[in-house]
Amino acid sequence: MLLPRIALTLLAVTAAVLPAPAAEAASGAHYLDCSAPTNGTGTAAAPWNNLAAANAHLFGPGDQLLLKRGTTCLGTLRPQGSGAPGSPVTLAGYGSSTTRPVVKGDPATAEKAAVHLFNVEQWELRELEITFPDPAATKRERNGLLVEIADLPDGVGTHYLVDDVSVHDVNGDATKWSNGIQFRVSGLTTPTNFDDVLVQNSRISRVDREGLTNRSTWMCRPSYGTGDGCGTTVNWRASTRIVFRGNTVNDTGGDGIVVRAADHALVEHNTAYDIAMRPMGSNAGIWTINSDATTVQFNEVHHVRRLSDNNDGMAFDSDYGNNDALFQYNYSHHNEGGFMLFCGACGAGSSSTGTVVRYNLSVDDRSRWLYAVGEKNARIYQNTAYLPAGSTAAIIQDGSGSTVTRLTGNVFQNLGTGGFTNYTAADYTWLANTLHGNHPANEPADPEKSTADPLFANPGGSTPADYRLTAGSPALRTGSPVAGNGGRDYFGAAVPAVCRPDRGFAQLSAFDDTACTPPAVNAVRNPGFEDATLSPWTSYGGVTLDATGARSGARAVKVGPAQAAAEQVIALAPNTTYRLSGWGRVSATGTELSLGVKQYDAAGSTTRAAFTTTAYTQGSTTFTTGPTATSAKVYCYARSGTGYGWCDDITVLPL
Repeated sequence: MLLPRIALTLLAVTAAVLPAPAAEAASGAHYLDCSAPTNGTGTAAAPWNNLAAANAHLFGPGDQLLLKRGTTCLGTLRPQGSGAPGSPVTLAGYGSSTTRPVVKGDPATAEKAAVHLFNVEQWELRELEITFPDPAATKRERNGLLVEIADLPDGVGTHYLVDDVSVHDVNGDATKWSNGIQFRVSGLTTPTNFDDVLVQNSRISRVDREGLTNRSTWMCRPSYGTGDGCGTTVNWRASTRIVFRGNTVNDTGGDGIVVRAADHALVEHNTAYDIAMRPMGSNAGIWTINSDATTVQFNEVHHVRRLSDNNDGMAFDSDYGNNDALFQYNYSHHNEGGFMLFCGACGAGSSSTGTVVRYNLSVDDRSRWLYAVGEKNARIYQNTAYLPAGSTAAIIQDGSGSTVTRLTGNVFQNLGTGGFTNYTAADYTWLANTLHGNHPANEPADPEKSTADPLFANPGGSTPADYRLTAGSPALRTGSPVAGNGGRDYFGAAVPAVCRPDRGFAQLSAFDDTACTPPAVNAVRNPGFEDATLSPWTSYGGVTLDATGARSGARAVKVGPAQAAAEQVIALAPNTTYRLSGWGRVSATGTELSLGVKQYDAAGSTTRAAFTTTAYTQGSTTFTTGPTATSAKVYCYARSGTGYGWCDDITVLPL
């Protein structure tokens, strides 16, 4: 707990600038009425009448600071003291008025927030109105509500609830230090983080620059790169149990909602619109950066602006330094920069991996559906996108050539003219997608592609239900099962784990997983070389795990110079036809790499796919096991030349 150590320190630091603390009132409710003619002792009968009096009081577990409804306090509320687990300090309203109590920041001061909770914890805020306008429109750091912790002795500030709070008209500057609501970890001495933050049912309007965010000075790790002064420093410390739920954010100069340096943050049931309304750099609706396992779900984002001097303006963004971000069950429409940004390579030396985008609906998003600027191993499945006649938006615009993505079971109805811009086919794998409407020359190959009209209920409509499939749709029961698919669609209906699902964001067809044949299981173990060791592959000659040359994920196998091979014995069924498939490349012209299988019958037969290009390409070959064969040997083999070869993402599946 922070008290009494932090409280005593704060009292000493602020003694020179704050009035002497009033005599301690009994623990419980303390009242503030800024319309009262005289300053009292903080009781209901004799309330304080100014923020300085409230700031001078030391609050403790179970205390309440109650502001009179229908009144406005000018200045900065910076209370002292902390609650305790199960006994927080409450900041709320009192009185019979139907209007909220208002804390209005004073632009004549140098304060950086109208309400500033600094190095306190166990606080709950309800039913407040917070504003920090400047009639002179002078731009500097300003926040509505700033919750800030720095160099805490125990390293954790815990339990903060913001419920039904209205923040508006905050005239901040164009830096990301200006926000409607921000939870900020500062300090450079003691690693510190938030734990248990919930902002819910609140409204943030007309603020510059950002709406609802968190950030931290403890942010450096290899995947974040060397920007922001990180260099080679590693000091990443995640805030935990961060939840932003049921809020509305609109008319921001910059971003809507941002999660930074967090572990398993949850952003759900929010609405963000009219985002990036003023020229304040590159911005998006809801995004996460430098975080692990952020979930963004059940949100609606619309009318994010894309300014002429940048490439952003999309609804959602998995930015750099992320691991395993999840975007699901969201509704995106009319965003000028598109639906989704992958920005793993946007920072100097940065990367992101494992982003999943599933069961989302995108309607008339502009510029491009996906803008891809680096992502090591993304999966995009079961999404629906509608681009109306007149749209010029691309399905994919690739800005880096370093985005490795698998797209499965998506429905794109593209009635406009956009296609695939700067698209590198080797970086994307397509299976069982619908691409209806415009068909550019570089439309990707997909072994189960459908170009037929998906037959939406009401294409061009204004509700998600308008984009459900209807009876007779060729997209019904033609998707491909995806392991760990979340178990439900956008509307909450169950989705198949074994049977072929309907394509797109909504499941219409009935199914019985017990009556369907399970999807084939890859016979190759460690097929993407993601394990820390080569096992169960064995090596002959020069074989290494390469963390820089992967096609997807974190590693590939590197073999060479010739002759060198990685081999694995796999279990198979007799008298069965299989397809061996995988990706390969070589380091230099003149080198040949083989991906093959041998010893699958009594004759010891072999078959292979060959690779001679320096960019990853996919190769495959088929073979049939003998009547008594129960195993075979798969190999990645530097066959000839003086260079090296790489293999990745190898499968052996029955036909």
